Amino acid sequence: MANFASVNRQSMSGHADLLGLLTVGPEWYWEQDCELKFTLVEGQGFAQTGLAPEMVLGRRCWELPGAMPLLNWEDHQSCLEKRQPFAGFIYRIRNTDGAQHFIRASGQPMFDERGVFSGYCGMASDVTEEMLHRRREQRLSALVSVFADWSWEQDQEFRIVAVDGRMEERCGIKPEFFVGKCHWELGVTNLLPEEWARHHALLEGRQPFHELELNIHTGNGDSRWVAISGQPVFAEDGGFAGYRGIGKEISERKQNEERIRYLATHDPLTSLPNRALFSEFLNRAIQSARRYDRRFAVVFIDLDRFKTINDSLGHEAGDTLLKTISLRLRECLRTSDVVARLGGDEFVVLLHEVEQVEDAAAAANKMLSAVIRPIMLLGQECRVTASLGIALFSGVEDEQALMKNADIAMYRAKEEGKNNFQFYSEDIKSQSLERMILENSLRRAVEFRQFFLHYQAQVDLKTGHIRGVEALIRWEHPELGVVPPMQFIPLAEETGLIIPIGRWVLNEACTQNVRWRKQGVPPILMAVNLSGRQFADDSLIDDIHHALAHSGMDPNLLVLELTESMVIHNFDHTNRVLLALKNLGVKIAIDDFGTGYSSLAQLKHFPIDTLKVDRSFIRDLPINAEDRAITRAIIDMGKSLSLTVVAEGVETDEQKEFLEQNFCDEIQGFHFSKPISPEDFVILCSKEGLMQKSLPD
Repeated sequence: MANFASVNRQSMSGHADLLGLLTVGPEWYWEQDCELKFTLVEGQGFAQTGLAPEMVLGRRCWELPGAMPLLNWEDHQSCLEKRQPFAGFIYRIRNTDGAQHFIRASGQPMFDERGVFSGYCGMASDVTEEMLHRRREQRLSALVSVFADWSWEQDQEFRIVAVDGRMEERCGIKPEFFVGKCHWELGVTNLLPEEWARHHALLEGRQPFHELELNIHTGNGDSRWVAISGQPVFAEDGGFAGYRGIGKEISERKQNEERIRYLATHDPLTSLPNRALFSEFLNRAIQSARRYDRRFAVVFIDLDRFKTINDSLGHEAGDTLLKTISLRLRECLRTSDVVARLGGDEFVVLLHEVEQVEDAAAAANKMLSAVIRPIMLLGQECRVTASLGIALFSGVEDEQALMKNADIAMYRAKEEGKNNFQFYSEDIKSQSLERMILENSLRRAVEFRQFFLHYQAQVDLKTGHIRGVEALIRWEHPELGVVPPMQFIPLAEETGLIIPIGRWVLNEACTQNVRWRKQGVPPILMAVNLSGRQFADDSLIDDIHHALAHSGMDPNLLVLELTESMVIHNFDHTNRVLLALKNLGVKIAIDDFGTGYSSLAQLKHFPIDTLKVDRSFIRDLPINAEDRAITRAIIDMGKSLSLTVVAEGVETDEQKEFLEQNFCDEIQGFHFSKPISPEDFVILCSKEGLMQKSLPD
């Protein structure tokens, strides 16, 4: 830039030859009057910007089209007020084509012969390329700082030859520890054998790999989790030269995942294993028993008077009772036995190495004696009893059969007067009368179409507008009235009736979506839950294709919700089905996220669009610190995979505000709307000002 001294305006204007020399390059000369309005712009550099003189003349720099000061704005203003020189001021403008340009200017005040301020003159240049390059460098630097703590290189033998970055700062491990080792020699991993084999296949095929997680011991008794990603390097002749990549310390993320796993596999009230974790223990026991010809027993426990105490003394007393009973059950059994809470007042016990019926009977008597002991609740002495059902493993039963048999035996114990135990046997009637009646009624409900759907809105937190709905099934029993889904859905799953029920829900939801569109409701997403049996059913893809074709619904508006546990088992089957669904054009959501124990490494392999945070983590927001941490972790996990994150069960302003502050995308719950009929949903859209012109049939 030219450096001007304080000048007399008349003398400067008289040096035309000098001005010509200054303005043949990339810079140009300019002048402003005492009101700081441009009176002259001249030079080749100005013409190259695509700016028209009329866009500049008569305006101040901050009045130019699209003007935005970028650097030194406060200093620049101070210089102008004090009539002082300025240098390096940068601002952004747009030319006649709308393209943005970055201009760097330096100026010097001008005074007339009497010493009165008459304006500014100076030089300017277009620094657009320089600014864009600087921005790219800043973005790249930011990306590296976010996604990596250090970089590394390997030779042809996969041995690390160089490490650069913040490894020692982040992990407390000197880079020399890595040099000379293959990455599988650095620490242990949580990959399954088949996943580890796939990683080695990538290396043998000279393919990139991403987020390999390793647990590395630091040498002082501590350990760190790291994630490394690598890219193959090839020489100029095309020969394989090794790998280079990046690494990141992820111990905090792993701790959060472990905490999520613990909360997802344990009952929050009693800290006992929940149904999902008990399922793991039971399947391991089945495999071990078959391999070594051993026997064990499954015991279902239902408290007989819990509802009476809970209703009369309140939920706090009921919670105290459940925690006391869980502690007593653990104390009266062996450390090798497993006690889990299924929910409500139902517990289940896995008795290992039960060789004789008498062994199981002795354990059952201990549990009955432990339960019936008096408990002080709110100053009152209370007693409860329990009904126990015992299923002995004979070598042929699977998990479902054992759980069902123990459940049947427990109902028999209740029928026999409660406070006793019963063994399952073939002569016990397969179901209680109540369950048999309900199942028969459910079959008739499928035949006579006694179901209907309600819809709960999902709201975009940024705009406040309804973005979609979740379809929720209801059963109008001709004698019992509306039967809650929790009463008939598990039975429908068990009997296989969920397949025709789910098929009806799909067709009805898609048809309703199109019906709303014709009534003037704008295009919204329609979320439909898929059950585990539906997901495993071979006709699923055909059912969805038929529902879309028959209704005429846009596939992009259909969201299929699957529970977390449904997708993390049987990777190949899950991936195959999800890809087939995506080929239909529909979206995939993971429902009740956080109640299973899938990891980021697992989810990223699937074509998922949405994560729905389970309502159990939302209920106590923002008071509960653990729920806050878990919810933030899930939102961050979803964002890292570019997924839409939806929070379920939002009921209060405080919950909504917390989710907004942590950049959750959408909410669903009573805070905005309860599940409502199709007709009421149209009224809701009308109140929200969303209705459009009705479409012709």
